[in-house]
Amino acid sequence: MRFEERVMRVIALVAGYALLVQAILTAVEIVSRKLFNHSLQGVDELGGYVLAITASVGFGYAVVTHAHTRVDFALKHGSLAVRAVLHLLASLVLLGVSSGMLWFAVKTLRASIRLGSTATTPLQTPLWIPQGVWVFGMVMFVMVSLVILLRCVDRIRRGDHEGVEELLQAQSSEQQELLAAGFDEQVAGRAD
Repeated sequence: MRFEERVMRVIALVAGYALLVQAILTAVEIVSRKLFNHSLQGVDELGGYVLAITASVGFGYAVVTHAHTRVDFALKHGSLAVRAVLHLLASLVLLGVSSGMLWFAVKTLRASIRLGSTATTPLQTPLWIPQGVWVFGMVMFVMVSLVILLRCVDRIRRGDHEGVEELLQAQSSEQQELLAAGFDEQVAGRAD
């Protein structure tokens, strides 16, 4: 497993546990409202932050696990060299999209810091806190996208079209299920 895969796997685990905690808090909130007519203030606000942060982390994780949806019907009919060029183009587009998302996230974070923005909720969370973690997820997305692009360029430069295919080929649904099963086993192993 490559370094970026290990890093993104750890970050994805942390994000997954954050979602689990948020789900438990939401369940407690529902029961508390229904049975005791009492609300735990801020659970919905925290849920929004958790979802935004885990989404940004999930983008990078999806890149390293080849889980992004790909329309590859045209790739099947091209030679390895043509597929390598198309993979390179896809890597460039991915880096462009991730960089654009990071630019927007940083712009939003800077505005929140400059204005001293807080949430208009009972918690009055300073928005730079969740936005800072959101930006971290976007930075990871850009870094992973850049590493993939650089590896692709290097393999094309060396004429290793099969290596490009291996690096960027979309996974089949069976491969994704095997990856998920391995991930579940690792989580279970850590719990023991």
